[in-house]
Amino acid sequence: MLRDQLIGDLYEAALRHHSFLDVFQQVITTFGANYFHMFSWDAARNAPHLSTYSAGLPDTQIALYDQYYGALDPRRSVVGNAGVGELISCQDFLSDEDVARSEFFQDYQIPMGVRYLMGVRLARPGGNDILLGMLRSYGRTPYSPEERATAASMTGHLQRSINLWRDAQILHRDAAVGSELLEELDLAVLALDERSRVVFANQVAESMLHASACLKLLHGCLTAAVAAENDALQAAIARVAKSRKGESLALQGAMSATHAFFLNIAYLPALAMRSAFGEATVMVTVRRRSAGALVVAQQLRQAFGLSKAEAAVAEALVSGKTPDECAASIGVSLATVRTQLRAIYEKTHSRNQAEAVSAMLWVLPRRAHED
Repeated sequence: MLRDQLIGDLYEAALRHHSFLDVFQQVITTFGANYFHMFSWDAARNAPHLSTYSAGLPDTQIALYDQYYGALDPRRSVVGNAGVGELISCQDFLSDEDVARSEFFQDYQIPMGVRYLMGVRLARPGGNDILLGMLRSYGRTPYSPEERATAASMTGHLQRSINLWRDAQILHRDAAVGSELLEELDLAVLALDERSRVVFANQVAESMLHASACLKLLHGCLTAAVAAENDALQAAIARVAKSRKGESLALQGAMSATHAFFLNIAYLPALAMRSAFGEATVMVTVRRRSAGALVVAQQLRQAFGLSKAEAAVAEALVSGKTPDECAASIGVSLATVRTQLRAIYEKTHSRNQAEAVSAMLWVLPRRAHED
């Protein structure tokens, strides 16, 4: 019953991902191990990659293994060359005499407080196999046949739970990065199903739909307030769903003389992606024209090494001002602006104003954060 409970806890923790290593530590202690160390081997560097280990192992010792002693570990090649899921015990192929002559054991492993190892190579779909070492403290006896049998019976669960944990880590990481990036770029994202109903909207999109008079939800569907623009929007969504080719659309809104919303409409081809968005077939990203500059002077200074005065002129150019308008808005002479323009051209490796603006627009916009 305890074994079944631990297996269940292991899979549950893998999905939660943040408590997995604690539960994993509990599992390996049931077959007599004190510590674990798992990693994939980078053949090009002849060193471990993505090491994960018990909290009880000192970081400095693992760093030494990564930097030097991993290449000397006589157990690693044996475990790495064994069959996937085949449990290897170092006591079967390393005698006390071997250990006494080994630089790895005498200078590293035994001073670290570790002697015996059970190791197994675990398959990692789409990546390098994982080598898992279950380590026993120095001074303890070798692993018993019963402990080895228990560990061998668990290797399938260890492999599946580790892969599940790694996949969950990737999903959580990508979701967090994607969410942060979309918010930083102030991009609204909406996913539509085959009937054009909104089945997903990120936080920026929800705020936009509540605050905007140009785009809104009508019976669950994304619509434009102006009839002619709504006809264009619905036609574009239908074309993308049918042709599977993306389209772009700019909307003015009821009270605006300039285009205020810029939409990109794309087909979602991957079944997994559509499932993640509630069977969505089309994704719409929306950027709203803001009152502030698309790229601010500080970013241009950082990106191109512009002076404060040059960056002020550059920001004005990016916002659409002419050199005359730049001079008037900044309060300098046109000759001064032209001098600064030559410096901007040199630093952006441009030949003229159009090329300079084009280069500066490649700087990603950054959302203003309140202090």
